[in-house]
Amino acid sequence: MVSDASRPESPKVSARTARAGLGGLLKGFAQHPVIVSRVVAAKVKSDPVRVAQAAAETLPPKLRPVVGRVAWPAARRARFVFRKLGMRVLKGPWNDAKEHFDAGRMTDAVAVLQPYTKYPFINRRATYYAGELAAIQPNPIPPKPKVIVGERVQGRVLHCVTNALPYTQAGYTVRTHRIVTAQKAAGLDPHVVTSWGWPMMQGHADAEPYEEIDGIPYHRLLPSGEVPFESHGRMIRGAGEVTELVRTLRPQVLHAATDHRNGSVALAARERTGTPLVYEVRGFLEETWASRDPKRVGSQRQVLQREREAFIMRSADAVVTLAETMATEIVDRGVPRERIYLAPNAVDDSLLTASYDGPAFRAAYGIEPDEIIMGSVSSIVGYEGFGTMISAAALLRDRGAPIKVLLVGDGAARPGLLEQVEELGLEDIAILPGRVGPDEALQAQAAIDIFVCPREDLRVCRLVTPLKPVEAMALGKPVVLSDLPALSELVGTDGAGLLVPPGDPEALADALAELREDPERRAAMGEAGRAEVAAKRTWSRVAETYREIYRSLTDR
Repeated sequence: MVSDASRPESPKVSARTARAGLGGLLKGFAQHPVIVSRVVAAKVKSDPVRVAQAAAETLPPKLRPVVGRVAWPAARRARFVFRKLGMRVLKGPWNDAKEHFDAGRMTDAVAVLQPYTKYPFINRRATYYAGELAAIQPNPIPPKPKVIVGERVQGRVLHCVTNALPYTQAGYTVRTHRIVTAQKAAGLDPHVVTSWGWPMMQGHADAEPYEEIDGIPYHRLLPSGEVPFESHGRMIRGAGEVTELVRTLRPQVLHAATDHRNGSVALAARERTGTPLVYEVRGFLEETWASRDPKRVGSQRQVLQREREAFIMRSADAVVTLAETMATEIVDRGVPRERIYLAPNAVDDSLLTASYDGPAFRAAYGIEPDEIIMGSVSSIVGYEGFGTMISAAALLRDRGAPIKVLLVGDGAARPGLLEQVEELGLEDIAILPGRVGPDEALQAQAAIDIFVCPREDLRVCRLVTPLKPVEAMALGKPVVLSDLPALSELVGTDGAGLLVPPGDPEALADALAELREDPERRAAMGEAGRAEVAAKRTWSRVAETYREIYRSLTDR
C-alpha cells in the first residue's frame, strides 16, 4: 500500500522500516529467547506453511530458491501430518465454520467446531473464533481495583493505537505520527503505546519495548508468559499493562484511536486510573469490513462491533473524528454533538509550498510534458472505484480526446484493473506502476494534472474522508471526486473540485473533458484547493484543536 505520508518519511523511520528479516529474528531471539520461542512456536502450530514462506522471504534473494526447495515442502508436509488424522472427517465442519466466520456468523462458527475440540488444531481454531467473538461482546475486559496515580504531568498525553512507525508504514500510522509531532511542536508531551504483542507477533522479533522516533516516545507491550493469539486475550493483557504505564507516566489524558480493541483497553485503563479518555474515530471498521461482501451486511459481527464502537463513543469524555459526515453518524450512535470535535485529515504546512519533481516521474514512465494525466495515488481496493476511471479513459479515447491514466499503488483490486486495461486496449495510455515509496508517491502526485477520487456509493465511502485528495489539493492540483457527502465536504464551496455521480463513467469523462481543454480553470481550481487546505487542514491547526480538547477535560 502506498503510504499516506504528506512528506517523505524521516531518515530514522526509513532506516527501520524493514527490520523483520532473519538477522532481526536472530537478534530478537538473543534478546528475548523465551518470548520469541513462544511466538514462533504458536505461529508454527497455527500455519507452518505461512511461517516457512515468511522465513524464506527474509533471506537474501539468491538463497531463497535453495532454502525454498527444502523449507516449503517440509512445512507443507508438517501441516499435512499435523492435520491428516482429523481433516478427512472434519473437512466439512472446518470449512463450514470458516464460511460462518468469514460471513460474520461468529456464534455459528464456534458452535460448528465445538463437538470436535478434542483435536488440537480444531480446538485452536475454535478458541480463536470464540476469542474474537468475546472481544466485541459487552464488557470484554474484567473490572480491576482502582490504581493510585500521583500528580499528573502537565500536558502529557498517552495515545493508544493499534500499530505504529517504523514497523508499519500506512495511513493510520502516519496520521498518528503527524498528530504527535504536531502536538509536541504545540507544547504538549505526547507518548504512544501500541497494542499488546505488536510488533513482535507480526514477526519483528528484535523490537524493543521503548523507542524514540523524531523525539516522540513510543512504548511497546511485548509478549511475555502465555501468548494469546485472539483479540480478547490480547485486550485483557493490554488493559493491565496500559494501566501500569499510566501509573508510571502519569498522563493527564488518554487518547485512543479506533478500533474498539484500543477503545476497550483505554476505557478499562480510565476506569482503573481515573484518567480522562478521548476516543478518536478514524473510520467505521465494521462498515469497511461489510463493504467487501454483501453477505456480511447486518451480520452478527457487524452488529456487535457497531454496538461496541457506539458504547465506547458514548462512554468517552470526548470524541474526535475526521469530518462532519462522520460526526453525524456518531450522533446517530448516541453521542451528543457538543462532545464531538473535528480533527480532519491534514498535511504538514510545508506541503503547501513544497515542490516535488513531477516532470522526472513523468519522464521515467515515458509521459510527454504536454500530455494531460489524470489519476490517483492510493490503496487499490474495490470501493475506490478505479474501474470507473479506466472506463472514462476509454470513453475519452473513443471521443478523440485522450487523457493518460496514472494510478500508483497496490491492492486487491489491481489485477482486475490490469485486466480491464487490456480488455479495453488502453495499454498505451494507462500506467499502473504498483507500489512506490513515500517520496515517489509525492512525485507521482506532482506528475498528475487532474487528481481523481472515483469512490463507489457505499456506506463506508459516504462516511469516511480519504487523505490523498487533501494532499493533491495542497499541491495545487484540481480534484474530481464522486459526489458523496464525505468527499463533497473536502472541497468546500470555493470551486476547489468537481463532483460527479459515483459509478458513472460518462459523467466522469465529461468532467475530465472540460478540464482537459481549460488549463486556466485547472489552475484556478488548484489554487482554491490549496487555500481550502491552508485554512482548515494543516497539522499545526489540528494540534491546536487537540490542545483545546485536552484543556477542556483537564480544567474541569
